[in-house]
Amino acid sequence: MKHAKKWGWTRWLILGLFAGLVIGIAVYGSYDYFYLRPQTEAKEERARRKYETELNRHRAIEQRLQNATRQATNTTDRLMQQVIPSEAQPFLKKLEADHFSGTVLMMRKGKVILNTGLGYADAESGRLNGPESLYQIGSIQKGLTAVLLMKLVEQGKVHMTDPISRYLPGIRTGKQVTLRMMLDMRSGFSLKRNQPTQLSDAGIVRWSIANLNYGAKQYAYEPVNFVLLAGVIEKVTGHLYADLIQQEIFKKLKLTHSGFMPELYREPNQSFGYNGPKANPYSRRYVEPSLNYNRELGTGNIYTSAGDLYQIMAAINQGKIIRRSSVATLRDLNQGQYTAGVYNFGNYTLTHGVVAAQLAATVMDSSGQNAVVLLANTDQVTRDLAQALYHDMIKGVK
Repeated sequence: MKHAKKWGWTRWLILGLFAGLVIGIAVYGSYDYFYLRPQTEAKEERARRKYETELNRHRAIEQRLQNATRQATNTTDRLMQQVIPSEAQPFLKKLEADHFSGTVLMMRKGKVILNTGLGYADAESGRLNGPESLYQIGSIQKGLTAVLLMKLVEQGKVHMTDPISRYLPGIRTGKQVTLRMMLDMRSGFSLKRNQPTQLSDAGIVRWSIANLNYGAKQYAYEPVNFVLLAGVIEKVTGHLYADLIQQEIFKKLKLTHSGFMPELYREPNQSFGYNGPKANPYSRRYVEPSLNYNRELGTGNIYTSAGDLYQIMAAINQGKIIRRSSVATLRDLNQGQYTAGVYNFGNYTLTHGVVAAQLAATVMDSSGQNAVVLLANTDQVTRDLAQALYHDMIKGVK
């Protein structure tokens, strides 16, 4: 009897110790999951963000030094010179009638037929816009992201038919959505809300995945597609997106008037954005929060001149960055449909970007010889204007 009683107490003691152990593990697990792990992840994110910020700063210093010392190509020199021949007067009148403020560059058969600025780059000081003025290009950058991805396709490192889940975990429909669908904005992805704080590149991608909406897999313009594609590019290459743009595009083309935000604010030829009313557009200068360009990974944080932007777009069309056949694969639709960062119209493509009270548009044929580039620093509708100028310009071109 005593033995049974003793065993009963022992059993309860063992059960109590076991229960305490289970509760302790559960409590620690909860503490680890809800407190320690987020604290560690936040600390790692801050370290990554600090590292990338410092890296970006050094890259920007290097870029500015190169911009100042690198011998410009003949093309770059040519595109920095103001050109206003008499034949361009009808185009100027159209621009003035639209109250255009910014820089216009028009190329016909590879020859500059108009390259000038209209309005103020800095209304407060009276500095005017010109060929040397620098602007953000907004969503035109998505076309460059597409080119970086296509370069990886050429190298056999990714395939357009790959599901996004192969590269980025945590996407609910990741096995059904391909890289091609994302390039063409047909993934169904959108964001539930805007990114609230500045993050590292990897942090931006993780935050975007955690805040995805999943809609119908049909065309819907959603920048998050290109944020995630930038994440794929970084994961496959092991390099930061901005470094790849610098290496594969800026340096390859020897550009001297291009870079990443926020370095535009250190450039003496910055054209400030204004968003006052149409009757007085310079009455209100737009001040961009730093968060805005931080969250534009792969989608809209590059600045450039009209001449540099022309060289970038022409180089893509002419097969100088990826093969012409690859460009054709990216742009396989028509009738103004969107693919891989451009709107396709058969014999020409259109790009368009809006950011920080600045608007950008390019219209270019497949040869890169005929083109219109508009960079505006007020809230103007540049897309329709660029197309109208292009169609007027190419009349009679054979």
